[in-house]
Amino acid sequence: MGKYLTQTETEFVSKTVNLSKSGVFIDVGAEAGRFSLLAANSAVTVIGIDIDNYSLRRLKQKKRAVMVVQADARRIPFRDTVFDGVFMIEVLDYIPSLFEALGECHRVLKPQTPFVVSFGNQSSMKAKLRGFRGKSYTHTYRKVMQCLKETGFEVTAKLGYSWLPFGRMSESKLVSPLAGAEKLFGLRKMPSLSPWVLLRAEKSP
Repeated sequence: MGKYLTQTETEFVSKTVNLSKSGVFIDVGAEAGRFSLLAANSAVTVIGIDIDNYSLRRLKQKKRAVMVVQADARRIPFRDTVFDGVFMIEVLDYIPSLFEALGECHRVLKPQTPFVVSFGNQSSMKAKLRGFRGKSYTHTYRKVMQCLKETGFEVTAKLGYSWLPFGRMSESKLVSPLAGAEKLFGLRKMPSLSPWVLLRAEKSP
């Protein structure tokens, strides 16, 4: 299941972000660097930030060329309009204060450059089922879309995913055929109902 999630997110980034053009990207909540490493293997320079120093040390061991900074996503320690792209993948669910996190990403991003963000959709059926087990996602699709608009972002691409009834660590043999069904039945085209959502947005000029 983890491989399916990473592959889906990586394909979305590859299709919606031009990584062949030089620039400086920041990976907010980089952890061990799945997307820092993806960008670092292209033409761009990458800075990975995370609040957890252990994750950053792991990232640095994997790719010394990636610059790492221990920092909070709500207080990004860089000046305004310096980055050519921002990734924030699977991070928003750990940050209740949407406006702070999205506002910081907007502040450091240059106009008309890509911001790629993913989040668990609290208003999805999968979230409601998780609720019975005492778990949930943090934000609704509507709330995230509204916050993006109010902080000055324009959404240019959307993808719904993770309709599969498994957790990230599942090794079920049904992952592959169900992932195929997710595509076949167009579930990825219904982000407002999807358990997880990927968005590409741009900072309005």
